[in-house]
Amino acid sequence: MKTNIEFPVIRVTIIAMLLVKAFFLAAQQCPIGTTDINAYIKDLPSLPTNTNMAATRAYGANPLQPNSTVLDNFYQPYEDKLNRKINEYQAYAKQKMEQGGATEADYMEQATAMANSNPIIANMGGYEKVSQMSEAEAKAAANQAAVQYMADPFAANGMQSAGMSALYQKIISDPAYAKKFEKMSEAEKEAELRKYMANDQPVAKTPAEMAQHRNQVAQQQTQADRIRNAQEIQLKIAEWQQEMTEIGMEFGQQIQEIEQAGKTHNAISEAYGKRYQAIPMVELGEYGRDHDPEKVRPLRIEEAKMHQERAQQELKENTAALIVAAEKYKTLISAYLDYIKLNNAKIYGGTSAKDMMEATNTEQPLLAFEAGLLSIGLQLSDYSKEITKKAANWEANYLQTIENNK
Repeated sequence: MKTNIEFPVIRVTIIAMLLVKAFFLAAQQCPIGTTDINAYIKDLPSLPTNTNMAATRAYGANPLQPNSTVLDNFYQPYEDKLNRKINEYQAYAKQKMEQGGATEADYMEQATAMANSNPIIANMGGYEKVSQMSEAEAKAAANQAAVQYMADPFAANGMQSAGMSALYQKIISDPAYAKKFEKMSEAEKEAELRKYMANDQPVAKTPAEMAQHRNQVAQQQTQADRIRNAQEIQLKIAEWQQEMTEIGMEFGQQIQEIEQAGKTHNAISEAYGKRYQAIPMVELGEYGRDHDPEKVRPLRIEEAKMHQERAQQELKENTAALIVAAEKYKTLISAYLDYIKLNNAKIYGGTSAKDMMEATNTEQPLLAFEAGLLSIGLQLSDYSKEITKKAANWEANYLQTIENNK
């Protein structure tokens, strides 16, 4: 019987094994929910209150002799503090594994056992044998194993029922019966199955087998709970990330609108360009003819002053927008921390290969997300530097214009 099993199915299993190994090579008490992230956001240095202060922060004591390292040095202590905390999150997973005594061999052993529990992999000889096959050999072995599996999938999954196997064989070998069975109601299908299983011999279980069955049921329930928790937390993280994105986009749009509103720097330059053109031309000796410099000089200072005042207004409005964005981020962070406090039991940090491959580990994505919340401070710091630099440029332009037109 032809099957639809393709080699990529086997390749995915092997890739998953490699991912387990890579994870091992990938910071104490779990830091999730323990950091006052809003305190870090609150510690962001305030923007300068005027363009003169912006120029000093960006260029040093004398903006006409700028120091290119001053601005980064001003924000460095704040950013270093944030990065140290973020590094604690990034180091937690590795430290936890080391403290627990887990080794790479432990992870590979668990992952190998998981792979070998797959009937197809088992029929191919197990993971170790599959990993040594060429692609052509693995594909041929997969197809052969699939045929064996399809011949009696119930037995392959540990279900001993001659009746179920007989019904299955009837369905796959008799197209007319298969169509008839497909059209049956659920009740009719169940009755048909009972008819085939009527002669099945009851299988008596030993006390040990019954205890094992109870343990399997309990483990399945625990696993189901963990999967539901993981799905809930993944959805929550997606919601929070979307909100973070919206806050950032709204802030960026506000900055753009502030820059484009009213009499912009471009509009100022265009207006003064026309006034320069209206200044009469005069003879300047060996320099030839040009606009009267005695009238050009005060006009250039006047224009530079207009740019400085425009920059001061933008700085004021950008400061207000940054404060609003920071408050929105803090509201989001508070909501996240409240959720973690109420749902701490849903944080599962198992370190087995099974946990990683079945995505029931909620600790890892929460660690990454919480580190991302801390990085909001770094983003706001970058915004603050850019706003400061823009205001400083126009202040330096004003001071330089005065110096050049004395």
